[in-house]
Amino acid sequence: MTARSSESHREQPDYIYSPEDPEQEMSRSNHLPSFSSHPRSAGESSTGQVALTESEVKSHVRIQVLTPLSVLLQLTTMIICSFLVHPSLGSVGRLHPTYMSPNENFILFYWAVLYLLLIGFSTLAVLSRQSETKKALVHGVGTRLALANYLMVLWAIFWVLNRTITFELATGCLGVIALLLLYNSIVLAVWYKPSSRHPLDWLFIHVPVKMFLVVILQVDLWQQLFMALAWEAPYDLNKGLWPAFGITTGLGVLSSLWIFATGDFTWTVAGIYLNAGLLMHKKITVAGDVSRPAVHTAAIILSMALQLTALVSSLAWSRIEARREGRIALPLSPEEEAAAIRAEAEREAARARSRVSVVNEEAPVAAEPRDEEEAIESNGKSSQSKPSTNSSSSKVGVTRTIGPSQG
Repeated sequence: MTARSSESHREQPDYIYSPEDPEQEMSRSNHLPSFSSHPRSAGESSTGQVALTESEVKSHVRIQVLTPLSVLLQLTTMIICSFLVHPSLGSVGRLHPTYMSPNENFILFYWAVLYLLLIGFSTLAVLSRQSETKKALVHGVGTRLALANYLMVLWAIFWVLNRTITFELATGCLGVIALLLLYNSIVLAVWYKPSSRHPLDWLFIHVPVKMFLVVILQVDLWQQLFMALAWEAPYDLNKGLWPAFGITTGLGVLSSLWIFATGDFTWTVAGIYLNAGLLMHKKITVAGDVSRPAVHTAAIILSMALQLTALVSSLAWSRIEARREGRIALPLSPEEEAAAIRAEAEREAARARSRVSVVNEEAPVAAEPRDEEEAIESNGKSSQSKPSTNSSSSKVGVTRTIGPSQG
């Protein structure tokens, strides 16, 4: 009875519940998640997202507090130093023209767009509920962006003080800002790449960080350094010509390498726009309406061409790699995706049918050697029986022939 019950239990399908050992049931229930009525901890999600650790939650809270305050403080400081203080930010720049000074209208529009994106960054940091966004904010940006904003406040104060020592301090502030933003850009490009599933992350995290870095690294830092070194009109303007040529060309080469490696559209647009701002600042009025030298103009045009060529080459290379790996470059429509699923299901069914047919063909083949052995054995037995009958018949014949002769 027990054997039959065990066989029937073994033959039951998988979807029929079979009771097990109570101890195993209790141990399994101990590992099940408990759905209590208590609220979830910060960062925990019911949609299958990876929850933030306690340290990440604390870092995210610091970002939510410090970054909006830093953006608000920087924007307020810039407005005050631009319109309520004399000399203002614009007037100091006009008093110290260098070969790295951009067109004032170009740079003003650039900073206006950047401040709008920084406000969007602060809003995203406060309102976002996606764990991927929070991790990108914590690890990819951190409080380093807030520190860069506070250093920009110091830079604005040092700038409007209009002293050589303050220009040197302002150069140090911009150098630290460049390092902080460069670190953020590398982390975001390597570990938190922009995705089409999170477009707001790209718009309000990647874009403002890159724009902030490019304007510091390509214009502001070197303009401030030339002012600190007095490579300006009407003093030693010509001393800054070849350094400006080297800086512009070198930045064009380095940025083009970065753009080719990462396909960074934001860096390309920002870099070309700022180079155009340098190119549009043609006259240096304090130096007697001096035109920009052809050497530096050629360097600016070369930098723009390198950045644009790097972006086009990066897109072409990614398309070639996609074709080489057999991937589809464009996203599938719902109809194409359904057709691909049906085709895959048909291929799986064909494979299953082929496996069944192979198994059916192999079964008779395995029985053929046995049939051959049985045939050989039967032939051997028949061959042994035939000589015995012949011998008996021969014996009968002999007796028959001998009988009359004896008679």
